[in-house]
Amino acid sequence: MGVFAGTVTRMWRWPVKGLRGETVRSATVGPAGMAGDRVLRVLESGTGERLWGGGLPRMMGWEAAWPAQCGSADGTGDAPVLYEPGGAPWAADDPGLPERLASDLALERGVELRPNRNVDRILVIFEASLKRLEEELGRAVEPERFRPNVMVETDADPFAELELEPGTAVRLGEAELGVQEPCERCVLPSWDPYGRERDRELHRLIVGGHRNLFGLYLKTSREAPVRLGDPVTCW
Repeated sequence: MGVFAGTVTRMWRWPVKGLRGETVRSATVGPAGMAGDRVLRVLESGTGERLWGGGLPRMMGWEAAWPAQCGSADGTGDAPVLYEPGGAPWAADDPGLPERLASDLALERGVELRPNRNVDRILVIFEASLKRLEEELGRAVEPERFRPNVMVETDADPFAELELEPGTAVRLGEAELGVQEPCERCVLPSWDPYGRERDRELHRLIVGGHRNLFGLYLKTSREAPVRLGDPVTCW
């Protein structure tokens, strides 16, 4: 695949793994991934088992976000806020949150929220590839199903990004990143973003028609901002 160019069209941050996240206008990316992204994980008390939306779709009824900090809607603070399905907010460090979350998820053992320290990359999806999926299915596909950090519109062919060699340079605005690898998908994208309905046909299409790959992991060694509308280049 040769050089391509384009634009950052949408951005997301997912403060708690397994829960819904938030859209953002800008964010800092660096060696630890996107600032404020996937900073917490949910585990079952007593077992230490990680809970995730693909195995427990009810988790996606909850949302996590960073409220505005210092006048910036895209800022982060000491802890994200979680919103239960009815909309009631909970600070992530509220001592009553684990009991409420476990009750809603019907987990008798209870749950714990712990720091998630293994994030060192961002996930980028390409509009052309998403549109190709929609054409093949004959219906719209929500990009949030794939839990991306950034969506870009480029002049590359659909799914051409999957052929990029590791280390290929990609610039998003001021951020210089390198290709790590394509994203091998689990069953999570087969669930709608709220965990209410499952689209098994989409899952079969990704597995059988696209080698079970969708999206591209990028890494960087230094911090830089990425904003909506930023130019995208690959060389």
